[in-house]
Amino acid sequence: MPAARRQALILLHITVFVWGFTGILGKLIQQPADQLTYVRCAIALGGIAAAAWWMKTSLSPRTPDLKNYLLVGIVICAHWITFYGAIKLSTASIAAGCLSTSTVFTALLEPLWFKRRIRTYEVVLGLIVIAALLLIFGLETDYRLGIALSVLSALLSAWFNVINGVLVKRDSALRIGFYEMVSALVIVGIWLAWQHRLPPPLWEMPTSDIIYQLLLGLVCTSFAFAAGIAVMRQLTPFTVMLAVNLEPVYTILIALLIWGEEERMRTGSYLGIALILICLFVNGWLQRRRDPNTITEPDPLAQG
Repeated sequence: MPAARRQALILLHITVFVWGFTGILGKLIQQPADQLTYVRCAIALGGIAAAAWWMKTSLSPRTPDLKNYLLVGIVICAHWITFYGAIKLSTASIAAGCLSTSTVFTALLEPLWFKRRIRTYEVVLGLIVIAALLLIFGLETDYRLGIALSVLSALLSAWFNVINGVLVKRDSALRIGFYEMVSALVIVGIWLAWQHRLPPPLWEMPTSDIIYQLLLGLVCTSFAFAAGIAVMRQLTPFTVMLAVNLEPVYTILIALLIWGEEERMRTGSYLGIALILICLFVNGWLQRRRDPNTITEPDPLAQG
């Protein structure tokens, strides 16, 4: 194996492991979901700008797709708020497990954007995922609102993942991400200002929240975003997608190690999440067999 590809594989798995902490940090941070999202967007925006400067990538707003970036930023904002809301209302394990359905939602939304027919196996896998979600929903009765929010978050993630899959063919991923973060920050900022709930400056927050927010914004978002772009230059989308599917597994294992019984789910719920993950791997394998060039690269911002 060439050294560059081996290094890219190592970086990919480090990045996916880092993504596994997004749900963990979301639970550790004491702020409500919308305030948490606001601070994450602000820190991530600075981090992406620094990455663009380091990689000598232009962030000029002179692009015909600017309005699309700003609109997608609203969807990203809604995705993060619903994801962190799901964590606050349920557990990190449940939210991460249900969020993994975004890959199946992506497979079902792609035909609308890429003008192709929906394939039979995509419908079958989608039905299995729905059955798995119903199993989790029926067993985890105390967390039904959190499960519903997590599934909504997964749908929003799939939505902007597909749109970014179109946009990234025409522009730099860093510039796209930068203006999407600008849009998300402005939208959630207006919402919080209207409610007189803007969070205090970072340095006035509890020390634990400062550390967790910096880890979430710089490591889990900015670093992971730049790293996610870098590995795609060396690895196939199929390889990247399979590794990314391990993110909820990492989140569930880390949550169990930290919170133990508090994060433990019923046996049937683990079966439901396992069914979802199996569907993700089968979907990737079938797509690769059908046409290796049709696999959509996962969007680094879509991870939690």
